[in-house]
Amino acid sequence: MKKFLLVPFLATALTFPLVGDETLAQSEPVQSEHIASPEQKMIDEVLTDYRTGCYNNFLRKTDDEYRETEKKWKNNKLLEQQKKLSSMTHDYEVDKTDEFKQKIAALHHAQDQELIEVALNHPNEKISREVRDMIFFCPNKQEEGSIRFIHNLALKLKGDGVTPIENKLIQIDTEFWFKSLSLEIANTQSKMDEETFQKRYLVLQLEKIKQMSEACKGDLVDVKIKSFVDTASTVLPKVYASASTRKHLMALGKGEIAPQTPAEKELQAVMVKYLEKEGIYLTQKFFPSN
Repeated sequence: MKKFLLVPFLATALTFPLVGDETLAQSEPVQSEHIASPEQKMIDEVLTDYRTGCYNNFLRKTDDEYRETEKKWKNNKLLEQQKKLSSMTHDYEVDKTDEFKQKIAALHHAQDQELIEVALNHPNEKISREVRDMIFFCPNKQEEGSIRFIHNLALKLKGDGVTPIENKLIQIDTEFWFKSLSLEIANTQSKMDEETFQKRYLVLQLEKIKQMSEACKGDLVDVKIKSFVDTASTVLPKVYASASTRKHLMALGKGEIAPQTPAEKELQAVMVKYLEKEGIYLTQKFFPSN
């Protein structure tokens, strides 16, 4: 029974690539004018408001709530759950055969091809532009290394780092993981609308990377780590937009949300098909038959 409960959990946490499909990105048709997607407009609005201090009260309140929760030691079980997930994610990323890696990569490529076909068949729908932006987002080598560095911090807990600065960054990452989780819980309890949730979630990510950047200042800081954090700070809005679209597609595929447009209905069909295939691969990898 555990096996079938864990497969969708693994799929949610592990199966989406961190960046877009480079092969498809190279074949992107040239456009005379790039029009920002509604999602990108929202991100630009949040960036402006964040930089001008419009979210300072929200950040102070979130920090106060986190400190109070930390004092009461209510986070221990959550930490244990994160650690278990981190272990599985780490195994997926580094302890896998070439055949398994190739299967997953091929599956993602085929999935993205079908997603982009749907987007091109519905060029005027909001989701279509967001899917295009997601798939054609391909960072350079430095940006990709920075994205993976920040991503890997989430797989570690206090004391897991090899240097003092890495442990400080892990501490910051864990703190904002808790804050983001609390925000998600409030959202599921209908304490805010979806737009407010999306904006505040992005604000937490911006504040997290800002605090990481500040932690990397000083004469004794690792130059390579500082470079990773600085680059990640620059590319964060694009990473967030891509991840948000992936999350929306996952929710469609898992039936957590209902499609609202013809394009979303077709995208949902694509996601259902590939999530089923992915579930089979994950079962074979993590729960091989005896």
